[in-house]
Amino acid sequence: MPVFRYEAVNSAGTTIIGNRQADIVQDVEQWLQKNSLIPVAIEISGEKETNGDEAYPGQQISWLEKLKSIRIEEIILLCRQLSTLLGAGVDLLKGLTIISRQITHPRLKQIIIEVSYSIEQGSSLSEAFRSYANVFNPLFINIVHVGEESGNMDKSFQYLADLYENEKSIREKIKMATRYPKIVIIALSCAVFFLMSFVIPKFITLFDKAKVALPLPTRILIMTSNFFSDNVLLLILTAAALVIAYRFALNYRQVVMTRDRLRLRVPVLGKLSIKIYMSRFCRVFSLLSRSGINIIHTLKLAATALDNLVLVSILDEVREDVEKGTDINQALAAQPYFPEMVVQMVAVGEETGRMDEMMARVADYFEVEADYTIKNLSTLIEPLLLLVMGVMVGFIALAIFTPMWNMMSVARGG
Repeated sequence: MPVFRYEAVNSAGTTIIGNRQADIVQDVEQWLQKNSLIPVAIEISGEKETNGDEAYPGQQISWLEKLKSIRIEEIILLCRQLSTLLGAGVDLLKGLTIISRQITHPRLKQIIIEVSYSIEQGSSLSEAFRSYANVFNPLFINIVHVGEESGNMDKSFQYLADLYENEKSIREKIKMATRYPKIVIIALSCAVFFLMSFVIPKFITLFDKAKVALPLPTRILIMTSNFFSDNVLLLILTAAALVIAYRFALNYRQVVMTRDRLRLRVPVLGKLSIKIYMSRFCRVFSLLSRSGINIIHTLKLAATALDNLVLVSILDEVREDVEKGTDINQALAAQPYFPEMVVQMVAVGEETGRMDEMMARVADYFEVEADYTIKNLSTLIEPLLLLVMGVMVGFIALAIFTPMWNMMSVARGG
C-alpha cells in the first residue's frame, strides 16, 4: 500500500507534516478533513508492506529489560526534548527519530520507535501513546491530544514536563521527610524480632525452672513469642496471601473508593494528600483554561490529574452540575474535600474572566502549603512513634522484670 507524505494546516494556522498510508490520494484528503486539517500538498513517498509481520528497529529486548521500570526522570527528559524540537519547527516523525537514537532505556526506546511506526500508519500521537497506558497516564495522553487540537504540541509537552517535575519534587520531599520515621520503624521491628526469637525464649526457660507465678503481661509476651516461633511459615504465607488478595481487590471500584477515602481521612497524611491533589488539579485546570478549552472539557481532563477515585467521582458530579447551568464555584462548594479558598478563587475567576490566572495562584498556594507540611512531616509523626516505642518497650520491660523481682523476693524469703 502506498505511503503519502502530506502537508496540512490546522485550525490554529500551524503547518503539520506527516505520512499517511492509503490506497489513493483522495483517501488522505478525506482523512485530513475529518481531523479538521486543510490539505496543502500531498505526494506519494513510497510503498510499505502491511502484512503485520514487520519488525520495529530495536524491537527485540530481553525480558529483564522489559521488566525495568521507566523512571519519571526519563519521561521528563522525553517531554523536554519533544517540546524543544517541536518548538524549533522540527517535524514530529523526525523529532521522534532523533529522540529514539538518544534514549538509553531499552523499553522506552522501543516504545518511541513503535509510536513513530504508528504515526506513519496514520495514527495521531495521542492515539499512539494510548497503547502504552501503563507508561503514559490519562493526563499525559489528554494533554497531548489538547496540543494536537490546538496546534501547540510544543507547549503541551512543556506543560507535561513542568507537571512531572513538580510531581518528582513532591515525591523526593516526602521521601526525605519520612526517612527518619522509616528508620525508626525498621529498627524497632528488628529489635522486637530479635527479642521474640532469641531473648524471650531464654527467659521462658528460666521462669519455667523457677516455677513462679507469672503476671499477665509476661503470659501475654510468652504466648506471643510462642505463636511467632511456632507459625513462622504460616505468617509468611498469610502475609503473601493478604498482599495478593489486596492487589486482586483493587480490580473492584468499591474497594478502590474505600481505599482512596481512607487516604483522605488519615490524620496528617490525609490533609497533605488533599493539598497535593488541589495543587495538581488547579495547575492542570489553569493550563487547560489557558489553552482555550471549554470549561466542561477542562473539568473532565483536570480530573485525570487526580490519582484518587473519590475526588474524580466528585469532579464528575461537578461537571454534571455545570452542564445543567450551575456556576463552578457553587458546584464545588456543594462537595466535600474542596477547601474554601479554591471555591472563592474560582468565584473570582468566573466574575473576572481570568480563571486561568486565579487557578494558577491557588496552585502556587497549595504547593507552598504542601511543601511546608512535608518539611514538618517528621516532626508531626515523631510524637506518635515515641508513644508506640514507649508502650512497646514498657510492656516488654514489665513482662520480663516483674517475674524476676518475684523470683528475687522468693529467694530472699527462703
